[in-house]
Amino acid sequence: MRLRSTAPLALLALTLGGCTHNLRPIQEPGRATAFPTAHPWTSMVYAARTDSGVVVIDLGWGGAEGALTRRLRALGATPGDVTDVFVTHSHRDHIGAWRAVQGARFHLSDTEAALFEGRAGHHDLPSRLAARVLGHAGPLPGEVDVRPFASDTLFTFGRDTVRAFRVTGHTEGHAAYLFRGVLFAGDAIARKPLTGFKGADAVFTTDPEVARQSLRSLFERVRPYDVRWVCNAHAKCARLDSAFVRRVTR
Repeated sequence: MRLRSTAPLALLALTLGGCTHNLRPIQEPGRATAFPTAHPWTSMVYAARTDSGVVVIDLGWGGAEGALTRRLRALGATPGDVTDVFVTHSHRDHIGAWRAVQGARFHLSDTEAALFEGRAGHHDLPSRLAARVLGHAGPLPGEVDVRPFASDTLFTFGRDTVRAFRVTGHTEGHAAYLFRGVLFAGDAIARKPLTGFKGADAVFTTDPEVARQSLRSLFERVRPYDVRWVCNAHAKCARLDSAFVRRVTR
């Protein structure tokens, strides 16, 4: 049985969570939508129409299934129209709506697949406690079509592309995705009310030093591409410039 109470995580949410969203720059009315979900802290879902179906990046948490269905309706789509889901990582606050799009292809790093399907457990303490109290949040093996990638990979959807980058450290197989000039960095980047943008939160991170090195490498790898905005998985977006890179990688 999968318990649904999130009380053990509420204190961490109040202590560590940010309090503002900045999703307006990446909204495309009728074409793409980005929205926050909560339960108990904010997690983002992004969905976009392409020439060959609807793609979604991350799946939020509390209320994500209903919110995704409503937002897709504004794009003239339904959950059944979602062909591909790109998962930055398998922490429970970013995979909440997986059942709503169960027929899609799920793309994630090969070293994240076992965590996503419950064949392995996360190493950070909050995730271990949550799994003990709430159970596994994701699908079981065989419930969805998992398409793992082992290296930086390009996916083509008609005129659109999704570039996937491995950014390990926060979790063993954390990834980031570049789509339409937006770098979806997952939890490799955090933002706090008092300190602003920085690297991954150490308390939720498997290996903070690897996470720092991976983030530095990510910015080098995206340098050849047109990246205008960077958004983390908690609905915080900023312009990507050299000052931003220095701030989050120091």
